Amino acid sequence: MAIAPLAAASLRVGPHGLAVSEQLVLASLRAWARARMAGDDPRELVRPGLTHVSSRPVANVFVALMEHIERDARRAMEVHCIACGGYSQDEQRVVLACGVARAAPDVALALLRPLVGGPEASVLLARTLNVALCKAGFPMPVRMWDDAASVPATVH
Repeated sequence: MAIAPLAAASLRVGPHGLAVSEQLVLASLRAWARARMAGDDPRELVRPGLTHVSSRPVANVFVALMEHIERDARRAMEVHCIACGGYSQDEQRVVLACGVARAAPDVALALLRPLVGGPEASVLLARTLNVALCKAGFPMPVRMWDDAASVPATVH
């Protein structure tokens, strides 16, 4: 059984101001990278944690997204440690692409192009992750505007 979005909100990851859904993606990305660095299978670490916090579909789509990014990577990604309050440019690209993939797939494509050769499949997986997160109670914000106060943060 997944924990409620309010319980997940008490766990802060990354810079201040990230939505819980963005934190879930960021924390999972960081856990994935950490497992790879330790020589462990990241699927065995990330899938159960994401399933517990959100849902099995979220976990499965995230794993598929990361496997695709690894398989078609143009270069090594810069990923911070799990407790870091910062936010690397590569981490931003993945998290933002997941948020905008439904509303503006062309923007998601541009975000992922420096990371992945043939990013179209990654954008499709990012969009699917966005939908799965929303269904699990964790909607992804669409961060495409300069003035967040004048435009609703989440578009669905």
